[in-house]
Amino acid sequence: MQIRISDLMDESCPEKIELGAEDRAMARRVNALVMQKLNIAEPKPRRGKKTVRTFLLAAAIAVFMGAAAYAVSGWFMNMKKTDEPVIGYWRAADASGKLTDEQKIVFPDAGMILSYEGPKERTNRPEFRCWYLPSEADFGYTDAEGWTGYLSDSGTGAEIPYIVGAGNVRAGNFKTVINGEVTVVKEEDWDDWHVTFLTSDYTNCRGRWVYERANFVLLFNAEKGWLVTVTGTDSLDTLEHIARELEIRDSGEPAFSGEDNMVESIGMIDPGRG
Repeated sequence: MQIRISDLMDESCPEKIELGAEDRAMARRVNALVMQKLNIAEPKPRRGKKTVRTFLLAAAIAVFMGAAAYAVSGWFMNMKKTDEPVIGYWRAADASGKLTDEQKIVFPDAGMILSYEGPKERTNRPEFRCWYLPSEADFGYTDAEGWTGYLSDSGTGAEIPYIVGAGNVRAGNFKTVINGEVTVVKEEDWDDWHVTFLTSDYTNCRGRWVYERANFVLLFNAEKGWLVTVTGTDSLDTLEHIARELEIRDSGEPAFSGEDNMVESIGMIDPGRG
């Protein structure tokens, strides 16, 4: 007897699946339905090999469907280290796809490239308010309740203590560069956020940087496609303290307002003034 896996999926699983916490009850339910479809009775101890094969089939179906649902609805942030200069473009096009503007940008000191994969549907832009800052912000603005999309203490001399920013990522030809010699210090999950801690050494860069080292805390929400960055020359512990005390929410405002004509871009998230 031949049975298509797609038929088993249609009959054994709900039409809509969202990635979430491990659901052992669902796994048992899927396994039972697959065994029923294959006309296999409840396994006995001496039929171990067949039981294993059947269970693996059910598990494979569940994993496949979970991965497929995540690929459709979730966002991914790819991080790739590099020791070569990076060349990118800002390109805009009209409704017919004809280029209306193009600018070439070179990053001779690139150390890491961030790129993104995700659905075409847009979510609203995020906003945040800070419940801890090591010093008063001197750039950016907040509403009466403290909500904002950008705050920084631009410091003096070679110091740029912190910059906090929030925005949406874009899939495809939209990339972000971190310059210098980048090291991933650690990665953690904070509820719905995947948090990456980085540090970068600029002492061997080809270009001129006012500071020798900067630190980064990147908070990425794979469901919303949001990226919140806490960067600066302050210590990584201080930047982590800022990040842990952030309150982040949906602003209700659409993302990329006024940028619908952009078809490709590249930028950097290294701390800087102005």
